[in-house]
Amino acid sequence: MKTLSIRQPWAELILQGRKTIELRTWQTHYRGPVLIHAGGIVEQDGCDAYGIDPADLTRGAIVGTVEIVEMVAFDHDSFAALRDEHLDLGDWPGDVLGWRLTKPQRLPEPVPMRGRLGLFDVPDDVLESGKVPDYLAPPQPPRAPDDYDPERPFELHVEPRDEHSYALALYQWPVKANGAPLQARRVVAVSGVNLQAVADHVLEALRRDGYKATDLSPRRRKPFRLDEETGLRLGLLFLTIAPLSRIDRIESISRELRAMPSEEAYYWYSKCTDPFYSSRAQQALRVLLAAE
Repeated sequence: MKTLSIRQPWAELILQGRKTIELRTWQTHYRGPVLIHAGGIVEQDGCDAYGIDPADLTRGAIVGTVEIVEMVAFDHDSFAALRDEHLDLGDWPGDVLGWRLTKPQRLPEPVPMRGRLGLFDVPDDVLESGKVPDYLAPPQPPRAPDDYDPERPFELHVEPRDEHSYALALYQWPVKANGAPLQARRVVAVSGVNLQAVADHVLEALRRDGYKATDLSPRRRKPFRLDEETGLRLGLLFLTIAPLSRIDRIESISRELRAMPSEEAYYWYSKCTDPFYSSRAQQALRVLLAAE
Protein backbone atom coordinates (compact mmCIF):
# COMPACT_ATOMS: atom_id res chain seq x y z
CA MET A 1 0.00 0.00 0.00
CA LYS A 2 1.20 3.53 -0.74
CA THR A 3 2.63 5.28 2.33
CA LEU A 4 3.60 8.87 3.09
CA SER A 5 5.82 9.91 6.00
CA ILE A 6 4.84 13.22 7.62
CA ARG A 7 6.41 15.05 10.52
CA GLN A 8 4.49 15.71 13.70
CA PRO A 9 2.24 17.47 14.63
CA TRP A 10 1.11 17.58 10.99
CA ALA A 11 0.35 13.85 10.83
CA GLU A 12 -1.80 14.20 13.94
CA LEU A 13 -3.59 17.26 12.53
CA ILE A 14 -4.39 15.29 9.36
CA LEU A 15 -5.93 12.46 11.41
CA GLN A 16 -7.96 15.00 13.40
CA GLY A 17 -9.38 16.30 10.12
CA ARG A 18 -8.00 19.79 10.75
CA LYS A 19 -5.32 19.63 8.05
CA THR A 20 -6.79 18.64 4.70
CA ILE A 21 -3.97 19.77 2.39
CA GLU A 22 -0.43 18.41 2.68
CA LEU A 23 2.32 20.56 1.18
CA ARG A 24 4.99 18.98 -1.02
CA THR A 25 7.53 20.26 -3.55
CA TRP A 26 6.66 17.43 -5.93
CA GLN A 27 3.49 15.96 -7.35
CA THR A 28 2.12 12.47 -7.78
CA HIS A 29 -0.34 11.09 -10.30
CA TYR A 30 -1.53 8.56 -7.73
CA ARG A 31 -5.05 8.99 -6.35
CA GLY A 32 -6.50 6.80 -3.66
CA PRO A 33 -5.81 5.52 -0.13
CA VAL A 34 -2.43 5.97 1.56
CA LEU A 35 -1.03 5.06 4.93
CA ILE A 36 0.13 7.97 7.08
CA HIS A 37 3.48 7.41 8.77
CA ALA A 38 4.34 9.77 11.63
CA GLY A 39 8.00 10.72 11.30
CA GLY A 40 10.50 10.94 14.11
CA ILE A 41 10.72 14.75 14.13
CA VAL A 42 8.33 16.98 16.07
CA GLU A 43 8.10 20.63 15.02
CA GLN A 44 7.53 22.63 18.19
CA ASP A 45 6.23 25.69 16.32
CA GLY A 46 3.35 23.64 14.93
CA CYS A 47 2.54 22.20 18.35
CA ASP A 48 2.48 25.68 19.89
CA ALA A 49 0.33 27.11 17.11
CA TYR A 50 -2.32 24.37 17.21
CA GLY A 51 -2.39 23.50 20.91
CA ILE A 52 -0.83 20.04 20.76
CA ASP A 53 1.33 18.57 23.51
CA PRO A 54 4.45 17.01 21.90
CA ALA A 55 4.46 14.33 24.61
CA ASP A 56 1.14 13.00 23.28
CA LEU A 57 2.39 12.50 19.72
CA THR A 58 3.26 9.13 18.22
CA ARG A 59 6.52 9.06 16.29
CA GLY A 60 8.11 6.48 14.02
CA ALA A 61 4.94 4.52 13.24
CA ILE A 62 2.02 4.13 10.84
CA VAL A 63 -0.83 5.95 12.55
CA GLY A 64 -3.71 6.06 10.07
CA THR A 65 -5.01 6.29 6.53
CA VAL A 66 -6.29 9.01 4.20
CA GLU A 67 -7.14 9.33 0.53
CA ILE A 68 -5.37 11.58 -1.97
CA VAL A 69 -8.02 13.12 -4.21
CA GLU A 70 -6.32 15.95 -6.12
CA MET A 71 -3.31 18.25 -6.53
CA VAL A 72 -3.78 21.94 -5.67
CA ALA A 73 -1.67 24.61 -7.42
CA PHE A 74 -0.94 27.77 -5.43
CA ASP A 75 -0.19 31.39 -6.04
CA HIS A 76 0.36 33.99 -3.32
CA ASP A 77 -3.35 34.70 -2.84
CA SER A 78 -4.61 31.11 -2.92
CA PHE A 79 -1.92 29.99 -0.49
CA ALA A 80 -3.17 32.58 2.00
CA ALA A 81 -6.82 31.81 1.28
CA LEU A 82 -6.35 28.08 1.94
CA ARG A 83 -4.26 28.46 5.10
CA ASP A 84 -7.06 26.99 7.22
CA GLU A 85 -6.70 23.81 5.18
CA HIS A 86 -2.92 23.41 4.86
CA LEU A 87 -2.14 25.05 8.25
CA ASP A 88 1.37 26.11 7.20
CA LEU A 89 2.76 28.86 9.41
CA GLY A 90 4.94 30.59 6.82
CA ASP A 91 4.45 32.73 3.75
CA TRP A 92 3.92 31.31 0.28
CA PRO A 93 7.23 29.60 -0.60
CA GLY A 94 6.54 29.73 -4.31
CA ASP A 95 7.39 26.15 -5.24
CA VAL A 96 4.93 23.88 -3.43
CA LEU A 97 1.85 21.91 -4.39
CA GLY A 98 -1.04 20.90 -2.18
CA TRP A 99 -2.14 17.30 -1.87
CA ARG A 100 -5.83 17.38 -0.93
CA LEU A 101 -6.65 14.63 1.56
CA THR A 102 -10.01 13.16 2.60
CA LYS A 103 -11.42 10.39 4.82
CA PRO A 104 -8.81 10.40 7.62
CA GLN A 105 -8.97 7.31 9.81
CA ARG A 106 -6.83 6.60 12.84
CA LEU A 107 -5.50 3.09 13.42
CA PRO A 108 -6.53 1.40 16.68
CA GLU A 109 -2.85 0.92 17.46
CA PRO A 110 0.20 2.46 15.74
CA VAL A 111 2.46 0.11 13.77
CA PRO A 112 6.12 0.96 14.50
CA MET A 113 8.07 1.42 11.28
CA ARG A 114 10.80 3.61 9.90
CA GLY A 115 9.86 6.15 7.27
CA ARG A 116 11.23 6.74 3.81
CA LEU A 117 11.31 9.63 1.40
CA GLY A 118 8.66 10.03 -1.27
CA LEU A 119 5.50 8.00 -1.67
CA PHE A 120 6.66 4.47 -0.85
CA ASP A 121 5.14 1.01 -0.68
CA VAL A 122 4.67 -1.29 2.28
CA PRO A 123 3.18 -4.81 2.12
CA ASP A 124 -0.62 -4.91 2.10
CA ASP A 125 -0.78 -7.15 5.16
CA VAL A 126 1.14 -4.81 7.46
CA LEU A 127 -1.98 -3.40 9.14
CA GLU A 128 -3.44 -6.86 9.76
CA SER A 129 -0.26 -8.55 10.95
CA GLY A 130 1.48 -5.58 12.57
CA LYS A 131 4.74 -6.89 11.13
CA VAL A 132 6.96 -4.97 8.75
CA PRO A 133 9.87 -6.17 6.59
CA ASP A 134 13.34 -5.97 8.10
CA TYR A 135 14.25 -3.00 5.93
CA LEU A 136 11.29 -1.05 7.38
CA ALA A 137 11.69 -2.22 10.98
CA PRO A 138 12.22 0.54 13.55
CA PRO A 139 15.93 1.23 14.01
CA GLN A 140 17.44 -0.04 17.24
CA PRO A 141 20.00 2.20 18.96
CA PRO A 142 23.44 0.62 19.03
CA ARG A 143 24.91 -0.68 22.25
CA ALA A 144 27.80 1.10 23.83
CA PRO A 145 31.02 -0.56 22.63
CA ASP A 146 33.40 -1.96 25.22
CA ASP A 147 36.16 0.15 23.73
CA TYR A 148 34.13 3.39 23.62
CA ASP A 149 36.36 6.27 22.61
CA PRO A 150 35.17 9.74 23.73
CA GLU A 151 37.33 11.22 20.97
CA ARG A 152 35.05 9.54 18.44
CA PRO A 153 31.51 10.22 19.72
CA PHE A 154 29.71 9.67 16.40
CA GLU A 155 28.87 6.45 14.52
CA LEU A 156 27.73 6.10 10.93
CA HIS A 157 25.65 2.97 10.28
CA VAL A 158 24.73 1.31 7.00
CA GLU A 159 21.03 0.35 7.18
CA PRO A 160 19.42 -1.80 4.45
CA ARG A 161 16.25 -0.31 2.98
CA ASP A 162 15.48 -3.12 0.55
CA GLU A 163 17.36 -5.77 -1.36
CA HIS A 164 19.35 -3.24 -3.39
CA SER A 165 19.61 0.03 -1.47
CA TYR A 166 20.60 1.36 1.92
CA ALA A 167 20.52 4.43 4.12
CA LEU A 168 23.30 5.98 6.16
CA ALA A 169 22.22 6.72 9.73
CA LEU A 170 24.23 8.93 12.05
CA TYR A 171 24.25 8.28 15.80
CA GLN A 172 25.84 10.34 18.56
CA TRP A 173 27.06 9.03 21.89
CA PRO A 174 26.53 11.45 24.81
CA VAL A 175 29.26 12.20 27.29
CA LYS A 176 29.37 9.47 29.91
CA ALA A 177 28.44 10.86 33.32
CA ASN A 178 28.59 9.28 36.80
CA GLY A 179 29.18 5.84 35.36
CA ALA A 180 25.72 5.78 33.80
CA PRO A 181 25.36 3.53 30.74
CA LEU A 182 25.60 5.27 27.41
CA GLN A 183 22.58 5.57 25.13
CA ALA A 184 23.23 6.51 21.53
CA ARG A 185 21.01 9.20 20.02
CA ARG A 186 19.90 8.81 16.43
CA VAL A 187 20.57 12.13 14.73
CA VAL A 188 19.37 11.60 11.15
CA ALA A 189 19.36 9.15 8.25
CA VAL A 190 19.62 9.82 4.51
CA SER A 191 19.03 7.52 1.55
CA GLY A 192 18.11 7.44 -2.13
CA VAL A 193 19.04 10.17 -4.59
CA ASN A 194 19.86 12.60 -1.78
CA LEU A 195 22.54 10.25 -0.51
CA GLN A 196 23.84 9.66 -4.02
CA ALA A 197 24.15 13.42 -4.55
CA VAL A 198 26.54 13.78 -1.59
CA ALA A 199 28.41 10.47 -1.97
CA ASP A 200 31.72 12.24 -2.60
CA HIS A 201 31.21 14.37 0.53
CA VAL A 202 30.56 11.25 2.64
CA LEU A 203 33.59 9.41 1.26
CA GLU A 204 35.78 12.45 1.88
CA ALA A 205 34.63 12.49 5.52
CA LEU A 206 35.34 8.78 5.94
CA ARG A 207 38.82 9.15 4.46
CA ARG A 208 39.50 12.00 6.88
CA ASP A 209 38.90 9.58 9.76
CA GLY A 210 41.10 6.84 8.34
CA TYR A 211 38.67 4.74 6.31
CA LYS A 212 38.91 3.69 2.67
CA ALA A 213 36.25 4.31 0.05
CA THR A 214 35.88 0.57 -0.39
CA ASP A 215 34.91 0.22 3.28
CA LEU A 216 31.47 1.62 2.44
CA SER A 217 29.19 -1.02 0.96
CA PRO A 218 25.57 -2.23 1.34
CA ARG A 219 26.80 -5.30 3.22
CA ARG A 220 28.77 -3.46 5.90
CA ARG A 221 27.37 -3.96 9.40
CA LYS A 222 30.24 -2.59 11.47
CA PRO A 223 29.71 1.13 12.20
CA PHE A 224 32.14 3.82 11.15
CA ARG A 225 33.38 5.61 14.25
CA LEU A 226 33.87 9.31 13.63
CA ASP A 227 35.58 12.08 15.53
CA GLU A 228 33.52 14.99 16.79
CA GLU A 229 33.97 17.48 13.96
CA THR A 230 33.63 14.89 11.20
CA GLY A 231 30.45 13.58 12.78
CA LEU A 232 28.78 16.92 13.38
CA ARG A 233 29.60 18.12 9.86
CA LEU A 234 27.99 15.00 8.40
CA GLY A 235 25.07 15.58 10.75
CA LEU A 236 24.62 19.11 9.43
CA LEU A 237 24.79 17.84 5.86
CA PHE A 238 22.22 15.09 6.39
CA LEU A 239 19.83 17.25 8.44
CA THR A 240 19.73 20.00 5.84
CA ILE A 241 19.42 17.85 2.71
CA ALA A 242 17.05 15.15 4.01
CA PRO A 243 13.77 16.85 2.96
CA LEU A 244 15.05 18.40 -0.28
CA SER A 245 14.26 17.19 -3.78
CA ARG A 246 16.30 19.54 -5.97
CA ILE A 247 19.79 18.20 -6.62
CA ASP A 248 21.24 21.66 -7.29
CA ARG A 249 20.27 22.78 -3.79
CA ILE A 250 21.71 19.63 -2.24
CA GLU A 251 25.00 20.11 -4.08
CA SER A 252 25.13 23.78 -3.08
CA ILE A 253 24.65 22.89 0.59
CA SER A 254 27.39 20.27 0.34
CA ARG A 255 29.85 22.78 -1.13
CA GLU A 256 29.07 25.47 1.44
CA LEU A 257 29.30 23.11 4.41
CA ARG A 258 32.73 21.94 3.30
CA ALA A 259 33.94 25.54 3.39
CA MET A 260 32.23 26.45 6.68
CA PRO A 261 34.66 27.35 9.52
CA SER A 262 34.73 24.97 12.48
CA GLU A 263 33.29 27.44 14.99
CA GLU A 264 30.33 28.13 12.71
CA ALA A 265 29.74 24.42 12.11
CA TYR A 266 29.64 23.73 15.86
CA TYR A 267 27.20 26.62 16.35
CA TRP A 268 24.81 25.43 13.64
CA TYR A 269 24.94 21.82 14.80
CA SER A 270 23.82 22.82 18.30
CA LYS A 271 20.93 24.80 16.81
CA CYS A 272 19.91 22.15 14.26
CA THR A 273 19.71 19.42 16.91
CA ASP A 274 17.84 21.44 19.52
CA PRO A 275 14.94 19.20 20.65
CA PHE A 276 12.30 21.91 20.21
CA TYR A 277 13.49 24.35 17.55
CA SER A 278 15.62 22.18 15.26
CA SER A 279 13.18 22.50 12.36
CA ARG A 280 13.38 26.29 12.35
CA ALA A 281 17.19 26.23 12.56
CA GLN A 282 17.48 23.68 9.74
CA GLN A 283 15.26 25.81 7.53
CA ALA A 284 17.36 28.89 8.30
CA LEU A 285 20.52 26.98 7.40
CA ARG A 286 19.02 25.85 4.08
CA VAL A 287 18.20 29.45 3.26
CA LEU A 288 21.73 30.51 4.19
CA LEU A 289 23.48 27.80 2.18
CA ALA A 290 21.19 27.29 -0.80
CA ALA A 291 18.90 30.32 -0.90
CA GLU A 292 15.91 27.98 -0.45
